[in-house]
Amino acid sequence: MVLDIIAGAVLLAFGIVSVYFTIESGEKESRFLIIFLLGIAAIIGGGWILITRITIPVLLTKAAGLILAVIGFFLVFQFPDITDYQPKGFGKAGVLLGAILLILGIYLLFFA
Repeated sequence: MVLDIIAGAVLLAFGIVSVYFTIESGEKESRFLIIFLLGIAAIIGGGWILITRITIPVLLTKAAGLILAVIGFFLVFQFPDITDYQPKGFGKAGVLLGAILLILGIYLLFFA
């Protein structure tokens, strides 16, 4: 299953890059048309492989992991100093909650 996903990602990336470079060159030769059509075929093939191999629960798990990791990162590293209007313990609790969310998000993103 992993090799299928890697092959789909490679095909999709190759297709996008070949279509982009063909359009960017702006030349009207038949060689560029063939490369353009091969790029479109690679995009369709890679997309089809990814859509058929990756299920909705996997996508939702990875999306939840990404969201939790971003929120956790913000709470750990960018949490504002709130001692001006709240007790000191709330800042420490925010960093602790952020660390928990960051670890949970990374686990869901990479291992679940």
